[in-house]
Amino acid sequence: MLPLVGILGAMIAFTVFIGVLAAAIGGFAGKGRPLDDRELATLKERIAPIGQVRTSDQPPMETASASGAASAQTPAAPRSGSEVVQQVCSACHGAGVLGAPKIGTKGDWQPRLAQGFDTLTQHAITGIRAMPPKGGNPGVSEDEIKAAVTEMLKQSSLTP
Repeated sequence: MLPLVGILGAMIAFTVFIGVLAAAIGGFAGKGRPLDDRELATLKERIAPIGQVRTSDQPPMETASASGAASAQTPAAPRSGSEVVQQVCSACHGAGVLGAPKIGTKGDWQPRLAQGFDTLTQHAITGIRAMPPKGGNPGVSEDEIKAAVTEMLKQSSLTP
């Protein structure tokens, strides 16, 4: 029994010694040394996002870090009301998600229109209850929102 305990003790002591030696060597090797370009590029590649979440069929918006050429482009032509309804609004207003007035259901839109077209449009721009501002798409202009509200009212047999 004694030789077995001695052998196990020696193995544990050797394992601890190797662990301490490895930590000491590894710890001293990188201290105080800046990363070179290759190491920095590898690090950035490892921590880069692996994808993007898209919630509509619209092309992704340009980011602030995009090349200068993208910011020099002319702004896109305004979309029609029906395009905005199809691309942004119909996700919730098509099915009446979370109490959203359903497109084509006159009774859902009449009380909202009774508050006034400007109020209805302002709610669409700033958001109300479960609806986020601009339907969750900050790339939609206020004029496009007005056109979309008008289009949804027309599809619901109402005039603004």
